Amino acid sequence: MPKYTAELTSTALSRGTYDTETNELEVTFATGRTYTFENVPEAIWDGLRDASSPGTYFTQQIKGRY
Repeated sequence: MPKYTAELTSTALSRGTYDTETNELEVTFATGRTYTFENVPEAIWDGLRDASSPGTYFTQQIKGRY
């Protein structure tokens, strides 16, 4: 099961992990809490991982959608 993890440069987020088989995205916040988002397209993971501001990207593209 291919999973990819990236440390996120953000004051709000610390890490993201994406599972390409289940399309599940786990986001760990700076507080230490981890949330799982389902049915997330790989392009959204790519965007989060590569964003200059992962916190803003998360708020605009993921929060409340998945």
